[in-house]
Amino acid sequence: MKEILCFAAGFALAAIIMIILNRKAIRAARKKRKQEVQKDPEKKIQATKIIVFSIMVTYYAAFIVAVWVVIARDIYQLSSLLTFTGGVSAFAVAFYCWKSKAENLEKIKKNNPEIIASLTDFSGMSSQ
Repeated sequence: MKEILCFAAGFALAAIIMIILNRKAIRAARKKRKQEVQKDPEKKIQATKIIVFSIMVTYYAAFIVAVWVVIARDIYQLSSLLTFTGGVSAFAVAFYCWKSKAENLEKIKKNNPEIIASLTDFSGMSSQ
């Protein structure tokens, strides 16, 4: 347990030092990104993508911890850890796919005004 805390403290300290040393570059990149978003609002980062990305990072971190637990400690803890994180990850990916499908259907409807069906008529469409 002590090793994990030392690793986490060292990782956090290294991240803080890197941020401090690169603060000018970080500010310049943020300013450039803000100007790009003002020119083209389509390039704006979506909150859903950030949330799904953070959930997936959490899942892979939990997977690494699970591998360590299985190798170093107790194999019986693996199923509960992966089930907990895997369920959330599967839900997040499924939600993101559903949301993307709805947005794409809206774009199709917007770009093809000759289509007289409603969006709910297209919701049963599949890729096959």
